[in-house]
Amino acid sequence: MQKITATLLAWKGLWKKEGYFWCIAILIGVSVSLCYGIWLKQRVDPALSLAQKVVRFHVLANSDSDADQELKLAVRDRVLEYLRVTLASSNSKEETLQTLDCLQQQICMTAAEEIQRQGYDYPVAVSLVWENFPERTYGQYTFPAGFYDALRIEIGAAEGKNWWCVLYPQMCMVDAVWGYDTEESQTLLKNTLSREEYLLICETREQTQPKISFASAKWLGKDDD
Repeated sequence: MQKITATLLAWKGLWKKEGYFWCIAILIGVSVSLCYGIWLKQRVDPALSLAQKVVRFHVLANSDSDADQELKLAVRDRVLEYLRVTLASSNSKEETLQTLDCLQQQICMTAAEEIQRQGYDYPVAVSLVWENFPERTYGQYTFPAGFYDALRIEIGAAEGKNWWCVLYPQMCMVDAVWGYDTEESQTLLKNTLSREEYLLICETREQTQPKISFASAKWLGKDDD
């Protein structure tokens, strides 16, 4: 009887020990599978990896009135003028987000000062968001719809038409006035994106109907939705 009891205890101890090993093995297997799945999806879906390389900029006007739309553009210009200097040394998406995170209060103050200078008393909110963007075309480049990290500025009720651009790489700074087909803009994108990602935003443009870029829309007296 003692021998049987000892044998059972030995088997119980071995099973307990083996059970721990199996739990660890399963956890490692699940982790590896998840990592591989993410890596594989990025390889198959360049749009996902593209979102991990860029930072967008989103400004929402108080309303669709002409005055509020003009105010939106004035706030945009003032904030971009400020960011042109503060983001000049940011060489990655991570650095850009860290800088923006530290400067949210200053960006808000800059926007508020411009609103007051234009003769309005609208409140303004500045935030870093993970936001769902529709497909947007900037000159020859079309960024696919999806979630992107973005700097978001809301003026007043934020119920008017939006203004969108790419903050990293700094296409906003280069092309807000001159359009998005400049050589500098092309260089910024090629240095930031992989070949597959760069081809994606060019190929997407070819697959969609022509759209009016912001620079052209500005001269036509229109704006982005």
